[in-house]
Amino acid sequence: MTTISPTRVSMYDFLYHDTKPMLPLLADAAQLSLPQARLAMDASLQAIVSALLAYQQQHQGQALSKRLFGRAAVKELRQYNSMNFATLKATLYHRNDAADAVFNNSARVIKISDHIAEDIHAKTQQVQILLTSLCVIVLRELAILAEYSQLDSDEMNKWFALQPQFLSAARFSNEQTQAVPTLESERANSEPATLLTESVENKEPLENHAESAELKLLNAEQLSSTPPPFDSYWYELTGFEPKNHEPVQDMQLATGNYLKAIGRSPENLPQGRHNDMLVFEEMHAIALPHQRWLLQLAKISDIYLSRNRLRINSEPANPPKPPLVSLGLIGGNNDNTPATTSEKPIEYDASTPLWKNPVILIIILVIGILGALATLKYQSQKSDGVVLATEEILAQDITDERQQQDVAIVRMDDEESDTAETAQAQ
Repeated sequence: MTTISPTRVSMYDFLYHDTKPMLPLLADAAQLSLPQARLAMDASLQAIVSALLAYQQQHQGQALSKRLFGRAAVKELRQYNSMNFATLKATLYHRNDAADAVFNNSARVIKISDHIAEDIHAKTQQVQILLTSLCVIVLRELAILAEYSQLDSDEMNKWFALQPQFLSAARFSNEQTQAVPTLESERANSEPATLLTESVENKEPLENHAESAELKLLNAEQLSSTPPPFDSYWYELTGFEPKNHEPVQDMQLATGNYLKAIGRSPENLPQGRHNDMLVFEEMHAIALPHQRWLLQLAKISDIYLSRNRLRINSEPANPPKPPLVSLGLIGGNNDNTPATTSEKPIEYDASTPLWKNPVILIIILVIGILGALATLKYQSQKSDGVVLATEEILAQDITDERQQQDVAIVRMDDEESDTAETAQAQ
């Protein structure tokens, strides 16, 4: 059984990690320092995600897909497969239109830019360039993720409905409390290694070892970092009204029910070949339905993050291939897998040919036999009709001949009688 983090279906987490390589480009475009740009990107992502949630809450997923993900600017940016100055030029060209569409009006964009600029001690115009440029990139990334995950409008609405729990204060408070003992244990584990290196290298300064240990911890934090806590103030600015989300059941219970529903409970694993089943791991304050479309979305998100697609690089000669998800991971290779009421299975296997389906063959055979019988009956009736018509014609001819003969006899009798009368008169 393979587990995957529930944060892979979080828009905020996905965009936070996905846009990290773009920091130098956006900082250069907005003329901000790298620390300022990092803080501005974090706040801008929170504002954009909140605005997208408000847009979906007002217009639903189908309109969001057509009006935002299907914009001409998004289609143009999807022609590029890496981030460079050419991509940034196209982004800057479409940034204002995309931002106005996401935030509904330009006045809201300026208000959000003022709020971020005040926090990072920068100019409003600088933050506005970064915010609007990030809008185009976010729409592009989410459009790609939704398309390759093959989400329909109903699944899009469900995906957006799951997002507020990833932005809740309970989720981030729990992660912050768990991060403190982890760092302390790593520092404790690094102390014996530091003492050992000091004895081997004999007079190396203690400060260098401490700095190297801190750098290692910093790198570890960056690799497994989580986004900064979400500021609920963005809900007020963007007009999103979050609904109270209460997990309906425990994560382990949901996993067990899911595996039983598709016939892959733990007691059946040793008998089959389903040990690579993909399930969501348990996470505090997060409850996800174990559905195949959501698991596929999480896996594709994980693949894209591992590719580091937004790194600064020249345009590749060949475009990257779209991510493929094994159907065995999400339970799509079992024909006997039943579908639950809350689950719509993803079917990619080719349908059975008609000539292999016994029901179709029987129906075709019956139709063929009935058609042959109908043809024979029609031909026999047609031939019988021809014979009857011929007999009627012959009978009619015979009748006509007899009538002609009778007329001729009558005429001869009349002539003879006339002749006899004439002779007697003379």
